[in-house]
Amino acid sequence: YKFGAMKPEAIAKIPPQYAHKFAVVGDLMADITDIPPPPPFVRGGPEEKDSPLSPPFQRGAGGDNTSHSPLSPPFSRGAGGDLIPHDQEIIGMLPGSKPAKLAQGVPLTLAIAQNIRATRPQTHFVIPVAPTVELATLARFADRDRNPLVAKLGGVGGRLVEGYRFLLTDGGVKVELWRQTPAYDLLSRCRLCITTVGANTAELGSLGVPMVVLLPTQQLDAMRAWDGLPGLLANLPLAGSGFAKAINWLVLRQGRLFAWPNIWAGEEVVPELLGELEPEAIADLIIDLLTHPQKLEIMRDRLLALRGEPGAAEKLARLVLSLL
Repeated sequence: YKFGAMKPEAIAKIPPQYAHKFAVVGDLMADITDIPPPPPFVRGGPEEKDSPLSPPFQRGAGGDNTSHSPLSPPFSRGAGGDLIPHDQEIIGMLPGSKPAKLAQGVPLTLAIAQNIRATRPQTHFVIPVAPTVELATLARFADRDRNPLVAKLGGVGGRLVEGYRFLLTDGGVKVELWRQTPAYDLLSRCRLCITTVGANTAELGSLGVPMVVLLPTQQLDAMRAWDGLPGLLANLPLAGSGFAKAINWLVLRQGRLFAWPNIWAGEEVVPELLGELEPEAIADLIIDLLTHPQKLEIMRDRLLALRGEPGAAEKLARLVLSLL
């Protein structure tokens, strides 16, 4: 058997007797960014029924496919019937996929979005919904009557509207719910993303998408994905919550880095905000980044410098063929 690694540093500490089993192949996510976008959806074409572009389009009064979403990939149909590319300021919001994270992540990101929209009305917000998360689950965590953490994280609730395609905040901000997975094309178009810790920080980093990473501590037992014994203790029935709080309290006091790009770099490349977070302060930080795009470009360049080389898919395929 063989192992593929993203960068030479990943296999530098492998014992010499096993080194022959490893090969540097590069970064699969780098390959994704090189895939050309799909062709525009053509009304009446042979691909109409099965086209991945057809779901976002709704039938208009005149029979044309008219997008009701500013984010429908990669084009929307203008008033004259022509396909026009989008050039809009999009912020992706990744509140998590597990209940403990969603309980904090959903109300916090909704409150941040509402604060940003007050200053930047041109900004669009979208949640790429994890395939394991039901829309009703998102709505439950956005409901102030069903999620007590809404009051502690900015006090902004939300509800599903327009056929469950949006979360509408109390202040009237629409957050689109993106159901197509994987959402790499969408994420690549985001000016930046607001995210929790986890594998998504590695994906965003490899895509070169600037991000702000949130670690709210209003509910200290939310993080339970630790390796080894801490992870086992944190996920025990009944007692797991207590162990999780104690473990997280100890870990947070260590001042360690949590986002994967920061771990790879050994320093903070993307902001990690830790503590009892206030949505107004986070919104101010994001508005500053949006107002000074050179800061986002620096972050993007540093993220791209951290990822592996493209071509991993072909190299992995050759590696598999060599074993057959």
